[in-house]
Amino acid sequence: MKIQQISLINFRNYQNLNLQIDGLVNVFYGNNAQGKTNILESIFYSAFGMSHRTGNEDDLVKMSCREMAAEVTFNNLYGDHTLRVKRQNVCERMKKQISLDDNVIKSKEHYGTLNVVMFSPEDLQIVKGEPALRRRFLDMEIAQTNRYYYGLLVKYNRVLQQRNKFLKDARENVLDHAQLEVWNKEIANVAAEIITLRLKVLKKINSIAGAIYKEITNQKEELVVNYELKTNSSAIICSQEDSLECWREWYLARLRERQTLDVLRGSTGIGPHRDDLSITVNENNLRAFGSQGQQRSGALALKLAEMEYVKKEAGEYPVLLLDDVMSELDSERRKQILNFIDGRVQTFITVNDKNLIPELACNRYFCVSEGSICEG
Repeated sequence: MKIQQISLINFRNYQNLNLQIDGLVNVFYGNNAQGKTNILESIFYSAFGMSHRTGNEDDLVKMSCREMAAEVTFNNLYGDHTLRVKRQNVCERMKKQISLDDNVIKSKEHYGTLNVVMFSPEDLQIVKGEPALRRRFLDMEIAQTNRYYYGLLVKYNRVLQQRNKFLKDARENVLDHAQLEVWNKEIANVAAEIITLRLKVLKKINSIAGAIYKEITNQKEELVVNYELKTNSSAIICSQEDSLECWREWYLARLRERQTLDVLRGSTGIGPHRDDLSITVNENNLRAFGSQGQQRSGALALKLAEMEYVKKEAGEYPVLLLDDVMSELDSERRKQILNFIDGRVQTFITVNDKNLIPELACNRYFCVSEGSICEG
């Protein structure tokens, strides 16, 4: 998978940009606050319909403008394509429209069209940050190659919101046990499908990430990633052995056990939205006991594993976005990333100092200054 052109209209600090891309490794360098990250953000936005650094799409629109568009032309195993995401004023309301090859598509058709893996300083928190970061890492990895899973996440979030609303209403009124059982079954059905797919994929990721981590540490350390399911009383490590039906029954039983507490709190306290990944090195919890070097190696192994997983499932490597991550890594880990991508993965890198990226035959350098880009 390779991007050939990036076109932006009123996106961040770019009023009108048409950037031809013919390099495999594309390095955007310059001082801070010039627009380097905005280029990577536009690729991410084109691929996923959302930003990796803000939940408010108004932030993406150039100041004093109302409408904007981000477009990426790329090729994959199936030919050349153009993916465009734009926000426009329709009857005095801002609406987002996604199109592939000039045909309007829905969000569920969008995900996985252009496969992208982002690695930023925030991703170094995958190991030691909040559980939501690890869930997001796993969900995005699966959804890029499995649109059915993306649909499951959308459905689960909708049912979860509806059940939570019912629980809040039940605190003020008489609890309708029959209606609560309906929501329990809805949650259990979707949760069972989600965890079954998560466990199946995590088994593959575990194998890939473990091998990469061993290579990073010269075969001295072993990394293992397990699924940690938050139960009503504690956390348990899951295996891949239980069937879909077993998980349905398990979730239904747990939801029934804690439904009184859920009503009191007005929220659903168990389900895929609360689970976590347990990451260990040589059987020690990496989050609690790992050194900073081990934690960064663990995050690096997981992101490289994400790329290898997408390659195995989709048949080609995704586009890699490295946003200001090189300055956060030591020279050895920078070398490991560059060795991994050299000659096989189209990569977009932002750095302040271009000398952090050694000159290779496949590199292209772009100087970014005040929203203006020139090659060289």
